[in-house]
Amino acid sequence: MGYPSFRLDGQVALVTGAAQGIGRAIALGLADAGATVAAADLRADTLPEVEQALRALGRPGLALALDVRDPAAVQRAVDRVVAAHGRLDVLVNNAGVRVHKPALEHSLEDWELVFAVNSTGPFLCSQAAARVMRERGSGAIITIASQLATVVTSQRVAYCASKAAVVQMARVLALEWAAYGIRVNCVSPGPTRTPFTEAAMAAGAMPVVAASVPLGRMAEPDEMVGAVVYLASDAARYVTGACIVVDGGHSLSWR
Repeated sequence: MGYPSFRLDGQVALVTGAAQGIGRAIALGLADAGATVAAADLRADTLPEVEQALRALGRPGLALALDVRDPAAVQRAVDRVVAAHGRLDVLVNNAGVRVHKPALEHSLEDWELVFAVNSTGPFLCSQAAARVMRERGSGAIITIASQLATVVTSQRVAYCASKAAVVQMARVLALEWAAYGIRVNCVSPGPTRTPFTEAAMAAGAMPVVAASVPLGRMAEPDEMVGAVVYLASDAARYVTGACIVVDGGHSLSWR
């Protein structure tokens, strides 16, 4: 028996929230591993650069404007991927938002926005992708959760709750869809340098956060790629319903 392969040659992947940060890194990482990648984002104006970067890796690029809150838009995006490439093997649910306010100041609109993007969006995308994957009898769905699905911090009540929700959602989908050969897993990043954290870095908060990480620093977006490529690949063919925490040990001693 040979060693398992981490290559994704011949696979077709759809990555949401792919215009920047972790999503962009994942899209390029999957392409580097051999996949053909469709990069989707609400910010369509930033996607041509991502598409160009995919092609620079020698892979065909497909850029899709997508609001993951819209079921019809999600279905159109999946249909476009299948029409362009004939299949869909990997879905990475990365699109996300956060609201940073004390819980008493969270409005209903704040709560509904965060859950619509962070929880409902991954469900809609997973459901649409799974219908295609079921026909082939295989597929990998990976949702980017957060270490804040299990540990918490103040002023992010909707964000923490929404990320905990997608972890449990993935476990249910893994249970139901195993019969179709579809594996469903999560990756939970810890403190990572992304546009989400720029404001905190500008305010001087990040050195404090970095000091609390056992590995002594924040992550870079491309440090999330390895876990995603692994879960998408045949090397993880017996892994489903799992959540890989990539946080430099931050959750080991939360403070």
